[in-house]
Amino acid sequence: MPSYQPAINGVKVSAAYAEAMSSAPVTRVMQSTYELNHSSFKDANGNPESIRIVNDFADITATLEATAPMNPGAAVVFTALPCTVSGPDEGDSGVAQAISITIDGVSGEISKQLDYALGTTEPVKVLERIYASDDYSGPAQLPVLEMILRNVNVGDVSVTAQPTFFDASNNTFPRIEYSKAEYPGLSAR
Repeated sequence: MPSYQPAINGVKVSAAYAEAMSSAPVTRVMQSTYELNHSSFKDANGNPESIRIVNDFADITATLEATAPMNPGAAVVFTALPCTVSGPDEGDSGVAQAISITIDGVSGEISKQLDYALGTTEPVKVLERIYASDDYSGPAQLPVLEMILRNVNVGDVSVTAQPTFFDASNNTFPRIEYSKAEYPGLSAR
């Protein structure tokens, strides 16, 4: 596991990431990986799986954090698929911030898995992890960034989607639903 700097606003970065942000050593590349999770994603044997990709031209084997939703703390393979990622729009429009991601060279198996997931009401979760190219023993930034896929378009060889962050403005308040069964004092006598 990498050594981490003290947390600032709840985010810890590894010493390698902090060095790369300040001096950008030529020998170190910060690699973005993406994990797509959904209950309908299954391997050939029917076991649950995740779609894991790295924005590169070579597969990598990297260790997940201890709180990962699948295979926590395990070394897993991220398949190389070139991605185009753009950051969220700047502004105060009140709309949930979203990034845009296009994954090229998507296989038929990944397209099929996404088609099954899009046919359900359960959202597809996306985890973005950043690894230092000289230290795959753990993500360079904790906690990892978690988003929900929206506006997914599955093409023949590419997938375009907008992962969005948590949107607090579209949640009900209060979050607790009060009922007569749980709170008998609510009913009129």
